[in-house]
Amino acid sequence: MILTERIALVTGAATGIGRATVLALARAGVAGVAINYRSAKDQAESLAEEARALGAEALCVHGDVRDDGHVREMVDRTLERFGRLDILVNNTGITRWVPITDMEALTDDIWDMTLDVNVKGAFRCARAAAPHLRATGGMIVNVSSISGVIAPSTMSSLAYGTAKAGLIYLTRGLAVALGPEIRVNAVAPAFTDTQWMRDHYGADYDAIIERASANYPLKRVAKPEEVAGAVLGLITGGDFVTGQTLLVDGGLSLS
Repeated sequence: MILTERIALVTGAATGIGRATVLALARAGVAGVAINYRSAKDQAESLAEEARALGAEALCVHGDVRDDGHVREMVDRTLERFGRLDILVNNTGITRWVPITDMEALTDDIWDMTLDVNVKGAFRCARAAAPHLRATGGMIVNVSSISGVIAPSTMSSLAYGTAKAGLIYLTRGLAVALGPEIRVNAVAPAFTDTQWMRDHYGADYDAIIERASANYPLKRVAKPEEVAGAVLGLITGGDFVTGQTLLVDGGLSLS
């Protein structure tokens, strides 16, 4: 896919991997990008300015992927501003940290929220965007996780791993449902050095990074920009690729 004149919508885009993806798309020449956020309004607006400085038109769109009305309004606003939609990146994700051995702590509310955001949210966005992506021969990239492929004892929760595995299956199913006009793929990153992870681990972060890196053949964890690069690669270099999940894991899954 050539990005000139193309329009992208990135969900959960204000920070982390979403932010890096918006900037990667802008640097690669996308004409416009809609930056979805739920609560990080200031970060979204700052990101929009960065994208504009790189030559892309940018629109901040508030919306919660748990609400189908929000999702459809988000897509409608993108269409109203840009007149088309070519790329949907389903990046929004959520988790709650629950040790996988603590079954009682993994409540129904945590299950429901985790599945609603990570799986049903991506489906809602795909469903709303599909007619417009079909019209432009567009594509969807879902951001899953290595926790949906392997089951490390350190994953944030069993619900999260299950949801991300479900997103990988949804990617395959959507590729069949939306082909041939729309390609659907996913990336599955391992531990990624984001501010969210830094905030979670706090003062222990550097030690956590050092221990985690020892398990990777590349001996380090991912940067958000590297995950964004994989997303961009699927968009620009995968014209005959659909239904696939690219592991962005530094070789962790080989262990």
